[in-house]
Amino acid sequence: MPDFSSSTSTKDWVRLAAKIGLLFTEPKVRAAIGDQIKESVGNMSDTVSSKYSDISESVADKYEDAADRLEAAAEALQGKSAWPSHLAGFLLGVGVGAGLGILLAPAAGSEIRQTVRDRATEVTDRIRRSVTSMPSTGTEP
Repeated sequence: MPDFSSSTSTKDWVRLAAKIGLLFTEPKVRAAIGDQIKESVGNMSDTVSSKYSDISESVADKYEDAADRLEAAAEALQGKSAWPSHLAGFLLGVGVGAGLGILLAPAAGSEIRQTVRDRATEVTDRIRRSVTSMPSTGTEP
């Protein structure tokens, strides 16, 4: 059995919408409603501004600080300030390099550290040998 209450309710809403539409076609009614809406918005605006006009200085200072930081960030993103973009690029490079190093490492960490130590020792020994085998320049006392 069909539900007649929902179709009746829909018809009532459609009739109400049509009546309101016809009502708004009358210029006097439209002007009166517009005036009431403007007055209500004005009253609401006055109420809101009077309630929040006594914001404490600390909140205002926090707002100013946040606005300054936001402006500095916008300038950095636009390239107007060089150091944040260079720092961000450096940190991004370090992060990508570390990630790739971990992913592409040929051996375990302990083995790589030992290999690095051995090679550093070899390089240090070569430098010491080359320095000691250098001929005298004649500037020694």
